[in-house]
Amino acid sequence: MPIKTYHKGARAERELIHFLNYHGFSCIRSASSGGALYPVDVVALRKDIILTFEIKSWAKKPKLDKTKLQRFKEWSVNAGAFAFLAWYNENQWSFLTLKQAEDGEYDDENWLSLDNLLEAFKF
Repeated sequence: MPIKTYHKGARAERELIHFLNYHGFSCIRSASSGGALYPVDVVALRKDIILTFEIKSWAKKPKLDKTKLQRFKEWSVNAGAFAFLAWYNENQWSFLTLKQAEDGEYDDENWLSLDNLLEAFKF
């Protein structure tokens, strides 16, 4: 992976962590995300809520290949987490549930905004 792409992705991951932390989540960024043991980029925890994110900071809408989706799903299920594909583009976040990604439902109307994501996990 080119260095420029790595830094762009890492910057997006850190931005999401800071935002979620501000909203009461404890977060951690996986140092070797994308690998077999750590197929998630960010884990966010708050009380009984666990969220996992695979983050892409691409110009085009991301789609995960089946192998990546399967590893991400296994890790998230083992952790009891709600899993999301997160897309950061032009200073805007969008989120797709793992289930929708698995079903190939990448249409624009299926993506949640950052505000919608936070609203879904308020109690």
